[in-house]
Amino acid sequence: MSFLGQCIIGTLAAIGFICILKTVYDIIFTGSLAAWGRAALYLYGDGADERCATLIEAAEQMRRLYLPSMEIVFVETGDAPPEAQNYAARLAARHAVTYINTR
Repeated sequence: MSFLGQCIIGTLAAIGFICILKTVYDIIFTGSLAAWGRAALYLYGDGADERCATLIEAAEQMRRLYLPSMEIVFVETGDAPPEAQNYAARLAARHAVTYINTR
């Protein structure tokens, strides 16, 4: 077999081995739960800001994938008037996130 053929076969074998290792890692990491502790994630932000919706959704996705028993708490720090749309309060109710208003 030529040198080029050996390089191609070696590269394909390395890629296959890495794929197998990643699959095994995903099975072990996402399937294991810690039975002795709890995690809490505190998010601080202005609930009227649209970016807080992305923040809450990302935290919910992390909880769903990696730490199902993690508690997420959103602490309102904004000074928006009460008639303004509060994205954080709406998403907190939908995703079982504790919402604390400090105003």
